[in-house]
Amino acid sequence: MKVLLTGAGGQLGIELAKLLPERGHEVAAFTHRDLDISDAEAVRSALEEHEPDLALNAAAYTDVDGCEEKEDLAYRVNALGPRNLAQHGERLGCELLHVSTNYVFDGESEHPYAPDDLPNPISAYGRTKLAGEGYVKALCRRWYVVRAAGVYGEGHNFVRTMLRVGRERDSLKVKDDEYISPTYAGDLAAGIAEVLDGGLYGTYHVANAGSCSWYGFAEEIFRLSGIEVELNSVPSSEYPLPAARPANGVLSPLGSPELRHWREALAEYLERGGSAPG
Repeated sequence: MKVLLTGAGGQLGIELAKLLPERGHEVAAFTHRDLDISDAEAVRSALEEHEPDLALNAAAYTDVDGCEEKEDLAYRVNALGPRNLAQHGERLGCELLHVSTNYVFDGESEHPYAPDDLPNPISAYGRTKLAGEGYVKALCRRWYVVRAAGVYGEGHNFVRTMLRVGRERDSLKVKDDEYISPTYAGDLAAGIAEVLDGGLYGTYHVANAGSCSWYGFAEEIFRLSGIEVELNSVPSSEYPLPAARPANGVLSPLGSPELRHWREALAEYLERGGSAPG
């Protein structure tokens, strides 16, 4: 399959650019510098030049707090970008896989969110990502939407931040009332490849199994890396941020590829060099 990959410079995009050719796909990979998906004419030109069977959109404006301050920019990238790919891709007859987020949910559920649960975003990031999903589903007949959560890989992420500050400080405070499904980007890429192999269009939740609070995530990071630091759990109210976060951001893999447990994935990530502070 010929794949046009956007967002190839991000944590997930890097893994997809490596994995998809190993799975036999021919990949044209574009970083944001190569292709700004909010530019409709640039998207049209790239699709017409490469004639892919599938456009895989891993591009996004992911600064959750930044989206509150720059919602126009967030909308252009997270909503109009997928719209451009959907419109021009549909005209040229290619499939579209769009990567979305658990932040489309409000976090009020007592259970992990299933793919068919009703979204209700509580931040600009979540709203713009949900708008992108809506464009994909409305404008494209052959689409996949893959929602993920707590992604970490190469580059700046929560794991590397914890490693850095854990080495710099004697004590840390981390939120214990927001829950996620921490997901290693390499595993997410493999799950996306499995979705494509299945060939069944629809919405999927692809995340490492299990869940934890951000505090629990940090605790395991320090345990596995051997960093000794006093770790204190605090409510999110102690650290008010511009953007609201869902208290429950855990995704259910119902009907989706099931990935290994997040603790196992984290251990491998750290062993393979993810321990470099970022």
